[in-house]
Amino acid sequence: MAQSETTGQRLDRLLHDILIIDTHIDTPTYMLDEGYRLAERHSYYEADIPRLRSGRVGGVFFGIYVENRDATPGQKLERALKCIDALREEVRRNAKDMEFATTADDIVRIHRSGKIAAMLGLEGGDMIDDSLALLRDYYRLGVRYMTLTHFKNNDWADSSTESPVHNGLTAFGRQVVQEMNQLGMMVDISHVSDKTFYDALAVTRAPAIASHSDLRSICNIPRNMSDDMVRALGHNGGVVFINFNAAYVDQKVSDVFVRIHRARDRDIAAMMAANRDNPRRWEMKREIERRYLARLPKTSIKSVLNEIDRAVKIAGVDHVGVGSDFDGVSGMVPQGLEDVSKYPELIKGLIGMGYSDADIRKIMGENALRVMRANAAIARESAKS
Repeated sequence: MAQSETTGQRLDRLLHDILIIDTHIDTPTYMLDEGYRLAERHSYYEADIPRLRSGRVGGVFFGIYVENRDATPGQKLERALKCIDALREEVRRNAKDMEFATTADDIVRIHRSGKIAAMLGLEGGDMIDDSLALLRDYYRLGVRYMTLTHFKNNDWADSSTESPVHNGLTAFGRQVVQEMNQLGMMVDISHVSDKTFYDALAVTRAPAIASHSDLRSICNIPRNMSDDMVRALGHNGGVVFINFNAAYVDQKVSDVFVRIHRARDRDIAAMMAANRDNPRRWEMKREIERRYLARLPKTSIKSVLNEIDRAVKIAGVDHVGVGSDFDGVSGMVPQGLEDVSKYPELIKGLIGMGYSDADIRKIMGENALRVMRANAAIARESAKS
């Protein structure tokens, strides 16, 4: 950096061509349920094309998940396929701004063309219905990572937020990881139990990812990763992508959230049951979320910067990225990181913490490209054997 360059000038220079990749944004469910359109700038939720443009975002992994934890396997499959279709239709409708990507090279090419690359991540192994054939079908549809569990255990892996029943991965769970390696689909260990995490690392031949996770040494909840886990993921060659959820990055926020979230969820469920045909039900849901959000302590962008910095100190700068969990956090975002338009503020914060241009580029996107390419290379090797 030239001696006379100010922070603002350096930020502008970086933003001119930096590739920002967020590995977890949950917008597709709103596209399906509410007709949420990416082309419009919204005053609610956290992602749309105008704000992605303001944030200089080059690529997004959109999360596909099933919110109804009691849905049958068939219902989960149907829901997942409809969410994938909703995203693909949005990309088609906005072809001048977005393009679907399945490889790291696609992302780079699309970014250089001035568009935003859209990718798919499957959040919850329950959506494969215990079928390697369905796993392969998801890959053919463009899914490039799968979170092994979501909030509940499935038939072959334990989650971090439910009492274990498998002691980690079952024999079939290990087959799932092996099949993902053969496909080139990244193994995502966000949400999984500690034993599932270590089992997955023992099986995988490719670098794994935590697509949207944080650190227990900062916010001590089961959903977050221990320092040893972060270190192990780094040794595996993988990447932890830092989650922006205020209840995951700040212990004070988390402590209050733990006390009130069940009441919030009950209020939402009761309202939705009473308003099945009410076109305002989604707005009413957001009103309930805002009411409970007002009871939480405030936290700032500094909490996310602290997460990034600690992860770098533990695993190294080659093993840290950003996976915001935007549109999946019920509005629980830190001040200064309210939506996808705020990534430049995160870069500015990293500059202020003394990070080099090269390291900022790694954290904001290049590490995601590296781990994608590593997984694709393992798949190519598998195809030869």
